[in-house]
Amino acid sequence: MKNMIKLNTLGASVAVGFGFFVVSAQAQVISWNFDGYGTINGGSDYAGVVSADYWNDTYQIDGNSGAPESNLINNTGTATTLSASFTDNSQYGYAIQFSGQSADSDGLYNKALLNGYLNNGNGASVDIALTGIPYSAYSIYVYLSSDTAGRDGTVNVGSTTFDFSTIGPAEISGSNALFTQTTDTTGADPAADYAVFTGLSGASQTIISTIPSYGGIAGFQIVDTAPVPEAGTLALTAFGGVSLLLLGRKKS
Repeated sequence: MKNMIKLNTLGASVAVGFGFFVVSAQAQVISWNFDGYGTINGGSDYAGVVSADYWNDTYQIDGNSGAPESNLINNTGTATTLSASFTDNSQYGYAIQFSGQSADSDGLYNKALLNGYLNNGNGASVDIALTGIPYSAYSIYVYLSSDTAGRDGTVNVGSTTFDFSTIGPAEISGSNALFTQTTDTTGADPAADYAVFTGLSGASQTIISTIPSYGGIAGFQIVDTAPVPEAGTLALTAFGGVSLLLLGRKKS
């Protein structure tokens, strides 16, 4: 029988086997984008600040506001218990460029991620209600977009609200997408196109973005932050289990 050790670069992951024994652990990510001229093909295209594939997408929002997406898949292509319901108060999506985005020069699809967005305006908001979040501890990454730069807005999850000013076409005009994080809570409105909400728990959250002069949410990622055993610990656990099995065989 062949011995096997496998390391995974997404989080700490180890599989150790002797033809019959495998131990593994992997950080999980659930990713969603608005697919309005922003197609990210699941299982082949990687995107996001936390680079992941198997993106879920919603294309048609017009006339379908609030219709939920259920059992969103994670970065391994496995269905989860997560559902997302959308309230797009302007009743339509929009895009920076009304054409499909090819891969960035680095091979990722971040320009596609930022190109299309659920649009809000006239003081309204875009709300995404998340239920059935399958992780005990997690962070939420929210991607923001607009076809025009300099539009001030806020994005909220739970008790935290960040402010920002839209970057506009510049975020997708280069060879690679431009990711700029906002961490401001003072009303300074720095130019940014994503925010990170950390230290979250609970099965439900709501993402709320308000950009009074139009813009909105391009996507989100929920990243499992529950402790993952270190690779060395997993390997020792695996080898310990193998030793016990072999010892049992020898005694029998």
